Amino acid sequence: METNVPGVYAVTGYSKSYIIDGDQGVVLIDTGIPKRHGAIIEVLSRIGRSPANVRAIAITHSHADHVGGAAALKLESKAPLFASGADAPAIRGEAPTVPPPVFDRMPFLKPLSRFIPGAEPITVDHLVGETEPSALPADLRVIDTPGHTPGHVSYLLDRNNGVLFVGDAAVATKKGVVKRGVFNAPTPSIDASLRHLAEFDFDVAFFAHSVSLSGSAAAAFRRFAARLG
Repeated sequence: METNVPGVYAVTGYSKSYIIDGDQGVVLIDTGIPKRHGAIIEVLSRIGRSPANVRAIAITHSHADHVGGAAALKLESKAPLFASGADAPAIRGEAPTVPPPVFDRMPFLKPLSRFIPGAEPITVDHLVGETEPSALPADLRVIDTPGHTPGHVSYLLDRNNGVLFVGDAAVATKKGVVKRGVFNAPTPSIDASLRHLAEFDFDVAFFAHSVSLSGSAAAAFRRFAARLG
């Protein structure tokens, strides 16, 4: 368990999930890889919470390392699941999951995707989008960040001067530099999403596959956006 924001906890693993603890219950941001949801339940227990306290499961995108534990956690918590309209068909098992852009950039890696375990199909209870009304807690804002998948979204929490849950839209280095990340590529949609994130104000940024940024994290995104031109 990692935390540097009161009430926000990182569940570590191949793909990080996040627990937001609030007065009205818990929100989960992503759920990790399949069959590893016990790590989330363990952290919930350590902070005095349980699946019964989860009021929402918010998914950044449809890849199995982000939605893998959702079916089991939804069953235990009875909490509704939130995801974008573009990624919902893949989450529901009605359409194939769009692979990360790295497979287009490095097509010789595509055969490896056959060995990645898929997530159990699951009902999406609420569709989210930046311009759509949301049933999520009022302090959690949806930001459209397509590119890594067609419907990738990030979430901005109105707490501690802004806390951004980036998902796989970008990564950060230990030196505090924002990058696209190895799973992405310099596509128009990915770069447009990174420019868009740079328009918001936030002090902390949490990523799925890298260290977090603390203290004027938005400035790191703006520096990267400036290099994009």
